Amino acid sequence: MDNLQQLSNFVVGKKKEIEFNIPAMKLHRNDNLKLKEKISSMTNEERKGFEINKSTLWYMKKNLKEGKTISVYDKVLSKIQTLQ
Repeated sequence: MDNLQQLSNFVVGKKKEIEFNIPAMKLHRNDNLKLKEKISSMTNEERKGFEINKSTLWYMKKNLKEGKTISVYDKVLSKIQTLQ
């Protein structure tokens, strides 16, 4: 029986107890703290050295400041990971 039906039966008095079933959730993140710190602290010289586009770095830093998730594509990720 689903949670809504359980609640409905409880409210109308058909059941004296209610038991909600909470499905297991698994969250997967593809970013990590070290990567975020490296992006946030990357200088213009480092960016040039790793051939990362100026606007790419700017948008990643902007999203990090706003608390948003960032998309780091494989090409950029492989360059940044060599710094860690």
